[in-house]
Amino acid sequence: MIKLIVATAEDNLIGQNDKMPWNIKSEFDHFRNTTLNHSLLFGRTTFLGLPAKLPKRVHYVLSPEDVENADFTIHNEEELFALFKKFENSSEILFISGGKSIYERYAKFAQEIILSRVKGKFEGNVYLDTSFLNNFKLVRVDENLDFNVEYYKRK
Repeated sequence: MIKLIVATAEDNLIGQNDKMPWNIKSEFDHFRNTTLNHSLLFGRTTFLGLPAKLPKRVHYVLSPEDVENADFTIHNEEELFALFKKFENSSEILFISGGKSIYERYAKFAQEIILSRVKGKFEGNVYLDTSFLNNFKLVRVDENLDFNVEYYKRK
């Protein structure tokens, strides 16, 4: 199965100079608990912006050049589409995990979306075009103190 996981502010802000604009432990815990023991797909910039490789996950990184510390580098869309084919009917989960261009270009391959909406206003310069949500139906919302988690399934 292919899922997309993303956190945005209420105005769809997702970044500030290649970093997350907020530091909310409970939202990071949600990401960790959701993705633990699964595979993650990152763009190169997002992967290199991680403070460290995330334990107990397989890291796929889309980049024309090999990326140090990635478990697998996906060099082009042909390889990426083969990866999507591997996961689309599998019980194993691949999470599309950012950044902006990865979300916007490849959301159409996700069967489900998990979107954390962080409450409040933040400084930033990277906003996500969430028009891809038009192809999904909101099926559940979990409310938390600092953020809500919206669960979507493909229509």
